[in-house]
Amino acid sequence: GLAPALQSTRPEVVTALKDEEGGWMRRHRKLGLRNLLVVAQVATSALLLVGAGLFLRSLGHAQSIDPGFRLRKGVAAQIVLELSSAYDEAKGRAFYDRLLEQARALPGARAVTLAEHLPLGLGVHVSSVQIEGKPKPPKGEEPQVDRTGVVPGYFETLGIPVLAGRDFAAGDSPGTTEVVIANQAAARQLWPGEDPIGKRLRFGDDGAWMTVVGVAKDGKYRTLGEVPRPFLYTDTRQRYSSFMTLIVATDGDERAMLEQVRRELDALDPNLPIFDLTTLSKHLSIMLFPARIGAALLAAFGTLGLLLAGIGLYGVVAASVARRTREVGIRMSLGARRSDVLALVVREGMTLTGIGLAIGLGLALVASQLLRGLLYGIGAHDPVTYVAVAAALGGIALCANLIPAGRATQVEPVVALKYE
Repeated sequence: GLAPALQSTRPEVVTALKDEEGGWMRRHRKLGLRNLLVVAQVATSALLLVGAGLFLRSLGHAQSIDPGFRLRKGVAAQIVLELSSAYDEAKGRAFYDRLLEQARALPGARAVTLAEHLPLGLGVHVSSVQIEGKPKPPKGEEPQVDRTGVVPGYFETLGIPVLAGRDFAAGDSPGTTEVVIANQAAARQLWPGEDPIGKRLRFGDDGAWMTVVGVAKDGKYRTLGEVPRPFLYTDTRQRYSSFMTLIVATDGDERAMLEQVRRELDALDPNLPIFDLTTLSKHLSIMLFPARIGAALLAAFGTLGLLLAGIGLYGVVAASVARRTREVGIRMSLGARRSDVLALVVREGMTLTGIGLAIGLGLALVASQLLRGLLYGIGAHDPVTYVAVAAALGGIALCANLIPAGRATQVEPVVALKYE
């Protein structure tokens, strides 16, 4: 508001008395403050809409990503026995056995298992490993792998194929040779070109040697967008853990199963420290939360920016048409067709749109690099998104221009020439 007010305090008096545009207006009509604001609005809208479009397309791809396991419906309860003084290792093992037995008896429970960490959960356990028969790497350069402890039946319950070797078995009990199952990425990284079955490794420098007895299919362990990463599974009967997650698979109503599991846990121990109790559908949806919230926020702000840009373009072009009424009358008196006038007016508005689009899409190419870690299945420079945003903005801008442009073509030359 201040800019035009200040401008009006410095008029060119003679030109104003003649009711003509002064030199300042003539020099700056094409790059005036109003035009610069419209360009800025279009550029901002393009930037926000590109971000929203990338997130929306990413969501579509994310829902088709294979997480490496087939289980989609069920209940998960994270139990932290180490927070209770009532459980030592012996009592903890006995509790897990009772818990599995009671959970399997629940109506609607298709399969039950225990694991230290859920795939795509917030918790992750990373360890350095030493490979038997290979030179020990320098300190800090040891191979790093993610790992979790599970019980027999884990792979069957989650639907993770064991591609080679075997699953954990009843003979893998406390006191026997410790065993481990590697995923495909771990097998490739730790034993490239070799059969990993029967190979041995250990965690750290002084851990017990463990024999690889199986190779499981790669999966997604931290995020849906990650590349295959090395992962190891241990048997919690051989390596006790006081932090475990109960997983109950069901084909029925997850909410009903959730209440059954809650009641069963209360019956086993009313003071049981439970870190989280949720459905698997909700657990899996958390991985898509950043993309969903990003798409919603950017789409809202982008739409608002698009609306403002459209209104701004309409206002600028309408003001230009009103200011140039006499000029339009002269042109039409000298033989200009209505289509010529329409093209003249639309060209002015679309030029502003083109400048704004070029700036906005250029900024988006740079800013979208910050979103790479949150995108699934598409790149930060996804051409479909950029073309769609440019088309949408161009269409809105054309509509905003055509209304005042159409009004300009209705000007009667005689009336326009008499316009004061």
